[in-house]
Amino acid sequence: MRLLIVEDEKSIGQQIVGYFTDMGYSCRWVKNCRDAQEELSIEEFDCIILDRRLPDGDSISVCREVRGREVQTPIIMLTALSDVDERIKGLDSGADDYLVKPFSTDELAARVNALIRRNSYKNTPVLSIGEIKLDSVNREVSINSSIVTLSNREFLLLEYLMRMAGKPLTRIQILENVWDMNIDSNTNIVDVYINYVRNKIDKGTSQSHIETVRGYGYKFKNIS
Repeated sequence: MRLLIVEDEKSIGQQIVGYFTDMGYSCRWVKNCRDAQEELSIEEFDCIILDRRLPDGDSISVCREVRGREVQTPIIMLTALSDVDERIKGLDSGADDYLVKPFSTDELAARVNALIRRNSYKNTPVLSIGEIKLDSVNREVSINSSIVTLSNREFLLLEYLMRMAGKPLTRIQILENVWDMNIDSNTNIVDVYINYVRNKIDKGTSQSHIETVRGYGYKFKNIS
């Protein structure tokens, strides 16, 4: 994943770059509107972290320029301005989310991941793995062309597992992506819902689709 970080405060920029680099992201850090626009003219990114006030102007101009080119890269604005009207201006310019300083890097990471995930969902609305087909637009799941009825949470869980097919996922990762990020991490709700989904999607099929990764979590099998 590639991030463009536009932040003129050295300590904040270093903190963000260090955090996301440790998470495995590729980060490009610039400190003003001009350099941000130059980077965006030659490179593609999965998300833009954009400080609202920069030395050479208001970054709203960067946001509008990006959206004017019909680039759909998710943008999250960082600002010391907590006034509602200022947040509205940022969102109206094309930003997808707004985070007020000071902020937790954990929360920033959760929001960035959510924006990237949402953007990827728009690009691939229909998933098909083995006998299972999931349509995220019409909210339908079918197995061998037969519709399977899932609750909303079951659907969200299955969608996340299928989008991450082949990758082992911890229970914490699943909680953060399918449930509210503030839910108690000691709950067994993930295991309960994994069983619900297994019972529905494995019924009448030739194999099990969700694998338990001992001591770690779960993985959706990438079945051809």
